[in-house]
Amino acid sequence: MEKYRKKKKIFSSFVPLILIILIGGVIGNKILQENNTEGNNIINNIENSESSNIIENKVTENIVNQIETHNTDHYNQDANIAETNEIKNESSSNSSNNSELKFDSTVAFIGDSRTQGFIMYNGLKNVQDYSYIGLMVDTAITKQFVKTSNGNKITLLQDMANKNIKKVYIMLGVNELGWSYPQVFKAKYKELISEINKVKPNCKIYLQSIIPMTKSKSDSDKIYNNKNVAKFNQLIKEVAEEENVTYLDVKSVLVNKDGYLPEEASTDGVHIDKKYCKKWLDYLKNNS
Repeated sequence: MEKYRKKKKIFSSFVPLILIILIGGVIGNKILQENNTEGNNIINNIENSESSNIIENKVTENIVNQIETHNTDHYNQDANIAETNEIKNESSSNSSNNSELKFDSTVAFIGDSRTQGFIMYNGLKNVQDYSYIGLMVDTAITKQFVKTSNGNKITLLQDMANKNIKKVYIMLGVNELGWSYPQVFKAKYKELISEINKVKPNCKIYLQSIIPMTKSKSDSDKIYNNKNVAKFNQLIKEVAEEENVTYLDVKSVLVNKDGYLPEEASTDGVHIDKKYCKKWLDYLKNNS
């Protein structure tokens, strides 16, 4: 009897401990499950965040690519295969049938994307093409964008030195309309002319007026507007007089009675279409 009481007493003393262990185990499992759940949520949130960042970066990259693609060449967006073929055919026809058209390899054109469109739409594939998107009077001297036969790039002045060039037509200024100091534009234009005369002292240089914008573009833009165009055209006239080169008022045959580029002549208010590029060409043929 005494032994039974002792065993009962010992068993009774272990019961609370067993209960504590059991309860602790249950609570521990619950905490572990909650921690695992929370841990999984954190991992999922991190993964979702990383996925969002990847998606956002891809979207940003796509936007940048779209912008770069849009700015690569304005005229390539508008021209289609049929029109390109038409231009090539007209070019061949002009070369054989139009004896007064002498825009051959002895003629050079220096300009920005507007000049690119002019050359393309008129099929002037034999001229020295020194046009480049965004070209300005200062970068025209320093920028290496003319490809050589071995694939290298040199400045237009370096290329001109090795060519038999008799006439140079320049149209620059639209990209400089935002310059704070117009007199710098005038000084850089003079420097360009001086550098051309160094490599081709006997060539004839023509400075073309900047073509105005359409009314809708001019009225809506603080930089690319006809007030600025008129101011810079006056500077170009002064450069032509002071440097004893010829000023060509190309804009006179392209604008309407109010002095604006007609709305139907351009899709963006700045670059001109094929019809007006041909008017531009006719003006050059009759005035130079």
